[in-house]
Amino acid sequence: MSTEPRFDIIGAALADPNRSRILCEMMDGRAFTNKELACVANVTAQTASAHLKQLEAAGLTASLRSGRNVYHRISSAEVASILETLAGLSPTDHLHRAKNRNKPEVDALRARSCYNHIAGRLGVLITNQLITKGALLLQGDSASVTPEGVAFFHAIDINVLNINNTKKPAVKLCLDWTERRHHISGPLATAIMDRSLEKKWLERCKASRALKITALGYEAFDRNFGISHDSLEGISLT
Repeated sequence: MSTEPRFDIIGAALADPNRSRILCEMMDGRAFTNKELACVANVTAQTASAHLKQLEAAGLTASLRSGRNVYHRISSAEVASILETLAGLSPTDHLHRAKNRNKPEVDALRARSCYNHIAGRLGVLITNQLITKGALLLQGDSASVTPEGVAFFHAIDINVLNINNTKKPAVKLCLDWTERRHHISGPLATAIMDRSLEKKWLERCKASRALKITALGYEAFDRNFGISHDSLEGISLT
């Protein structure tokens, strides 16, 4: 009996482009029906069902029933983090080709959901500004909220004290696969995205992980984080 990890099972699950599309759709943290995922992958519902069975068998996704519908989602935040890390190893040539097109791909480079937090240019700039402002203190591959940070987040209606009472680290660093720099993940990052959606700074885009930055959002991110409109529009890949 082999004691080596079965990378071949994970590799086989990730090897098909249609399964990759399905996983990427789930990376915004929501659950989807078989029909919705079939549309994303541009395959039949029967083919999507077969793909989903393989993804679930590999432990990458999970299914849950609600009423008459069965929904599928990424199995855990840990799996989402691993997928985002793997994305950092993937080529980005196609993103360079998308940069100058007025399409959802460009919106996704600017801001998108990574499971339950903000990724893309906006996520990286938020992280940089929090560190610059002294709201976050870097500690190796993680970060912690400073006393100045507690006051800063209180001003935008985020109670850091409640977040720090959870068993999970409040803040982790996540390598952004398009920017190739870190954005934050963890409960604090989730709270920032939730607050941004509640306050209409961001809006989810249909059939995409892209997050649309609203007029209110551009103003709020400039006022609260010091992130200018121009810095968000100047998408670059490194």
